Amino acid sequence: MNDHSPWQSLKEERTKLNALEIIRFLLIFLVIFVGVQLSLQSFVVDGVSMEPGFHNNQYLVVDKLTYRIGSLNRGDVIVFENPQNPDNPPLIKRIIGLPGEQVEIKAGHFYIDGNRLDETPVLSEVTGYQDYSVTLPPDHYFVIGDNRSNSTGSHIFGPLSKDAIVGRVWLCYWPPSEWGLNPDYSASAESPDGS
Repeated sequence: MNDHSPWQSLKEERTKLNALEIIRFLLIFLVIFVGVQLSLQSFVVDGVSMEPGFHNNQYLVVDKLTYRIGSLNRGDVIVFENPQNPDNPPLIKRIIGLPGEQVEIKAGHFYIDGNRLDETPVLSEVTGYQDYSVTLPPDHYFVIGDNRSNSTGSHIFGPLSKDAIVGRVWLCYWPPSEWGLNPDYSASAESPDGS
């Protein structure tokens, strides 16, 4: 006599299907979790070096992936490993100099390849620093905070290697009143004749 009734077989089949669905769900969750961890990271602004665009205790989402398959541009806000002390938390700064460019500070203003950097919104001058000049090597960037008179940057710790960059700031998610993408910024370093 067979102890398996049709109902019992159906019950065993459903249990197998439920187990497969759970495994499938866990695999999908794992793939999404790993994808998010590889491409996005949360970051908390610490200090006033990026004011007026970014404020102390703002929570940001950093895109760790797209700049690796694309390029970084003047004006991008990035998060990177602290070059002066890698054990300290990462820093946030704005890129103003690109690989191969000559970056100078003269009388509190930035010059790119001899042309004054014009930024919108207008940011404070770099005060209290001596004149400075550097030609950026390949895959190196010149970075500084928007609060120019109260920020460290490449004029202190040197050009930043692309390898030290964690990612590009994508959006602010906290506090809710400041939710949104990066504040507007543009920069040009053209000579007076437009070249």
